[in-house]
Order: sequence, then C-alpha cells, then structure tokens
Amino acid sequence: MNRQRYLITDGQNPAVIAGVSIMLVSWMVVAVLDAAFEGGSFASHLLHPSRHEVALRLWFLVTILFFMLYIFRSRKEHQAQDVRLKAALHAAEAERAKAQAVLEGMGDAISIQDLDLRILYQNQAHIELMGPHLGEHCFAAYQRQGDVCPECHLAQSFQDGLVHTVERNAQTPHGLKFTEIICTPLRDASGRIVAGIESVRDITDRKRTELEIERMNRELELRALELAEANRELESFSYSLSHDLRSYITRISTAQQVLAQTRQAKEPDLEYPVQIIEDSCREMEELIEAILTLSRLSRETMRWEDVSLSELAQEIALMLQHQELNRQAEFKIPAALQVRGDRHLLRVVLENLLGNAWKYTRGMPVARIEFGTGLHKGKRMFFVRDNGIGFDMTERDKLFKPFQRLQSAQGFPGTGVGLATVERAVLRHCGQVWGEGELGQGTTIFFTLPESEAR
Repeated sequence: MNRQRYLITDGQNPAVIAGVSIMLVSWMVVAVLDAAFEGGSFASHLLHPSRHEVALRLWFLVTILFFMLYIFRSRKEHQAQDVRLKAALHAAEAERAKAQAVLEGMGDAISIQDLDLRILYQNQAHIELMGPHLGEHCFAAYQRQGDVCPECHLAQSFQDGLVHTVERNAQTPHGLKFTEIICTPLRDASGRIVAGIESVRDITDRKRTELEIERMNRELELRALELAEANRELESFSYSLSHDLRSYITRISTAQQVLAQTRQAKEPDLEYPVQIIEDSCREMEELIEAILTLSRLSRETMRWEDVSLSELAQEIALMLQHQELNRQAEFKIPAALQVRGDRHLLRVVLENLLGNAWKYTRGMPVARIEFGTGLHKGKRMFFVRDNGIGFDMTERDKLFKPFQRLQSAQGFPGTGVGLATVERAVLRHCGQVWGEGELGQGTTIFFTLPESEAR
C-alpha cells in the first residue's frame, strides 16, 4: 500500500507540470484567437481578459489538469498491476516446475488428459514408454481407434469419480511385460472433475515373483500329496510292525518258553541258547516300540499348552532313581523352567536325554546329571549334561541318525533311535538340537524351542 501511494504521489509532479504547461499554452492560444476574431490587441486579451473568458479558461484548464492527473495515476496503477502479475506468473511457473519435477521423479509413466481424453501432459517416462502424443486423443494415440475404448478406465473415473486400476500384459522383444494402469480423476477447488491422471507402472518383476510363488505353491501342494501318500505307507508299515512282526515274536517267545521248560526238565545245555532267544525277543519288542514312537512323532497333532520342563525333568529323574536305588546320583534341575509346547513331545525329549545320561553314567562312582538353560547366539536354549563315557566328536554326525550307534556306546543296551526321536520332537517345535562331548569326559546335548515362547 505504501508503495502504491509512493507511485501515485511521485506521478503527480510531471502531471502538474504538464497541466500548467498546457494551461499557459492554451491561455496564449485563446488570446490569439480572441484578438483575431474580436479585435483588440493580443497583449490586452492575454493580460486583461474579461471575467467570462477567465472563468471559461480556468474551467477548461482545471479540467485538463484533472484529466492529466487521472491519466498519470491510471498509468501508475497499471504499472503496479503489471508488477504483481509478473510476480504471480513467476510463482506459478515455479510451482509448475516443482509439480513437473515431482511427476518426473515418481518413476511411473504419467499422463494428464482432459475430459475429452485429449493428452495434456506426458512426463519423460511416459514419452519413452508410449511416444510423444501431446494434443492427441489417447484412444487414437495408443489404440489406433477412432472413438473412446469400450472399457476405458479413465472415462469410468470421469463418470463415477473413483480411482480405477487395471493390469495389462504385452509381448516385447525383452519378453512378456506386465503393467499396472491407475486412473484418477483430478478436481478443481470446487470439487468439479476437470481432467484425469493416468499412471502406468511396470510390475513385471512383481508379477514374475507372484507367478514363481504360484509355481512353488503348486509344487508344495504336489509334495504335500506325496507326503500324505508316504504317511499312508508309513502307517501301513507301522501296522505291519505292530501286528505282523509282533505275532512272529510271540511265536518265537512261545517256543522259547517251551524250550525253557524242556531245558529245566531234560536238557540243561539249552540254557544259553534259550537265554539268547529271550533277550532277542525283548530287544526286538523294544526296537519295534522305538520305531513306532519315531514314526508317530511326525504324524501326531501338536497340542500347544504351557509346560513346566522343571516338573517333567524332576518326575523323570525320580523314576530313574527308583529303578536303581543302589546307584549314587546327583541331579541338578533348576526350578520354574516353563515353555509353551506339546507336553507329550517334550516329555519324549527329556525321557530320552535324561535316560541316556542315566545309562551312560552307570560306571561312574557318582553320576552327575544336569538339566539347565542358557543362551546360544542370542536365543534361549536348554541342555542335558552328564559326566558319563562321552563320545568322540568325529562321530557327532551319527548322533541323531537312527540305528547309528557310536563306538563309545558299544556294550550298552539300546535301540539306536533315542536321539533321532529327540531330534524329531524338537523339529516339530521348529527348534534345533546338537551335541558336544569328549571321551571319558561326559556328554552335553543342547536344544532350542524358538516357537515355544520359552520364558
């Protein structure tokens, strides 16, 4: 406002000078005309005009003066408006440059079209993808058609005011290419739709990933069917083990009992082979039961619940001590070790680990068996440690393989599937199991239960 007042005030000086100059010149011209037409001298008309002439001349001169002031003032107003207009145009150009920079930097191919589907703008990505088509109708430029496409999603956006998305694919020299087209209506300040923006995004990598996932899912479904068939065969095998083989063992055991009775009455020399048959039948029964347990672990439904590992370990330790009351043993079991998992599977884990520790410390004056917990690579882990016979670490690959017995375990009873059963139960909890040991220095078996939310 101060600037405007300054311009107007500053413009009054030349206006006043011009007005005074015109007044003087017009006064002289009127004096000349009066002298020529009315008579008298020029000087008298110039210096001594009549009152009527003075009034007319002054009215004329004041009118001219005010007219000149108005002209100069209007000129300054127009100059100020020109300055403001140039500033507004400069700001608008700066905003347009920013908007264009945003559209260019988005990465998607973007075009803007009016309500007649005439292309108003293309960013560089859109030009590279579709070619330059400014001023053309999109249906003629892209589809080579003379009218709007029947399923034009931008036209649908103009009709319902919603965003529409469609996927397209086309064969290119570089292979099959997938694109996603997003059509969005553009509105003015009053909310009226005035144009539309069309964004074309290359989704080839995403579609390839989706197709690969679908292929993998189909393979997984096929593998699941194969696994189901394998489980059915395994169930059939388990049935054979639990019925057919046991029926043969029953016959052998019956024959052994007959031989035992015969040996007691008439054939004392049959004592050794009869004993071998009896031990073999018992071990075969144990082996069959172990194999059945191992196969069931993979098929049983997991029942998740809060399980106290401390209580389970205490129960198993008491049971082992009750079986051999004359042994000296020290069990170290912390309190309040609780996890979330399947109680039956976790009992199988601890029964096998503590049972192995009890078995392989049999020759020690005092058996020391510890069940505890700690951290491994930042995760919670559990362990069972003993001071028994240990094992050679070069044989650790055999630890969890069924029927693979270590050299140090020779002479000890067992089926060779105990640690394999442990591994199977731990894997059902999405955990890991491994072992460390040294000959004559004892063994430590570690396992984790990451899905059990150990606490």
